[in-house]
Amino acid sequence: MLPPPDPSSLLNDIEEYAFLILRFMFSFWSLLISYNMISAFTNLCLFRRIYIGLLRRMYRLFGFKAKRSVVKNKTVRFQDDIIDNGGVGSTLTRRRSNKSFKGEFQIGDIVDYVHDGIEVIIEDEVTKCFSTEDVEEWNLMSRTRFKENLGLKMELLLILSVIFRFTIFLLIRLPIGIASLLWLIITMVVLSIIRFLFPHSRTVKQIERYCVMVCSRLIAAAFSAVVNIQHAENRAKLGSVCVANHTTPVDIIMLAVDNCFTLVGQRHGGIMGVVQVACSLAQEHIWFERKIASDRRMVASRLKEFLSNPMNNPILIFPEGTCINNTSVFMFKKGCFELGATIFPVVIKYHREFADPYWNSQEQSMVTYLAMLMTSWAIVCDIDYLNPTTLKEGETAIEFANRVKADICRRGGLVDLPWDGMIKRPAGTESYLNKLIEEERRTYLEELLDKEDNESDDDEGGLVMRANRDRERQ
Repeated sequence: MLPPPDPSSLLNDIEEYAFLILRFMFSFWSLLISYNMISAFTNLCLFRRIYIGLLRRMYRLFGFKAKRSVVKNKTVRFQDDIIDNGGVGSTLTRRRSNKSFKGEFQIGDIVDYVHDGIEVIIEDEVTKCFSTEDVEEWNLMSRTRFKENLGLKMELLLILSVIFRFTIFLLIRLPIGIASLLWLIITMVVLSIIRFLFPHSRTVKQIERYCVMVCSRLIAAAFSAVVNIQHAENRAKLGSVCVANHTTPVDIIMLAVDNCFTLVGQRHGGIMGVVQVACSLAQEHIWFERKIASDRRMVASRLKEFLSNPMNNPILIFPEGTCINNTSVFMFKKGCFELGATIFPVVIKYHREFADPYWNSQEQSMVTYLAMLMTSWAIVCDIDYLNPTTLKEGETAIEFANRVKADICRRGGLVDLPWDGMIKRPAGTESYLNKLIEEERRTYLEELLDKEDNESDDDEGGLVMRANRDRERQ
């Protein structure tokens, strides 16, 4: 008869196995972080690029094509001009009511406004830019799956991908993310001390720029990010302004992989606040509160002060002022285009088949958003530097901003929209919409008051309408 197992011996065996597992995990994380440190210092990410290539092959083997039909997916895609008016709207003869508008209006008076209203009901071009864009091919993630029945094979692949991403990926990426954040804080503290001792040293500034790029590459490694740089000869120079379309706070990391910037942006709390404070220890950045008018005035004076020194880092500004889902570009604020500095436009384009980088700050906290990115396949980003440009003779700041925005949209294949991005925020939506409504009312009134070109001046009704129109305008 076998003797009963010794409880103390069994406990010792469990402790030994647990110690071996912990030692293995510690060694694995140490090697992983060491590799990413080397990759950050040398700006090489060979294994990540091999991994992206394997993902592309996996999509070709198991990719599930989206069937965007009215029956199955309940979505319809339209062109810019949703309603085909067959040229009727532009050829309608509009007979305005005369005699102080006592008569009946013609149906042609409102046809353009009915046309615009129906288009908005069918598909709103504004609010859809503040939601996640559908992927054209399913990327085996539950958050992007379609409504169709996937079948047993695809459901099993989905379950496996969820298990893999929420276990293996988190075990690999979370330690890298924590280590990169600690490295950023320690580096900024050390650089702040060196900068205090040698405030005017150009060598110290060069070391600062290099260390910031290294920290950005480490943070990018936590998301398995791959950044493809195009037209690097147009990279922003010292003493200039760099403008780009805005999708996510991660835009800054993607750009800082290749260059070092002075940042201008909204002051945040939480993890983003920690990063902002850490970055401000060693470098000068401009943080402000949108709701405080004095902060906004301070930004303009600080920008001019920064640009007065040609040795300062280029200033990175997102003129939209809010995150858009990387399909469109909203109105550029004119502030940075009034400074008289050279503008270096940049296009930031993400590959949504690997991850959805859009951050909807109205629905997601930063922690939730970062967890979503860490459990995605990867972040693949194309950075395209456009030719630098300056304000042309006789060109206003608004025209300059619109020209730069049009260049960014054209190069990146993005939709150029005239709307103010502040419409996304509840605090600014009401005032902005009231302004738009007032402009539409004024335009409609002008159309009603304008007499048809073929109306005779000696016609009694025409004379009465002209008199009423003049009194109304006065």
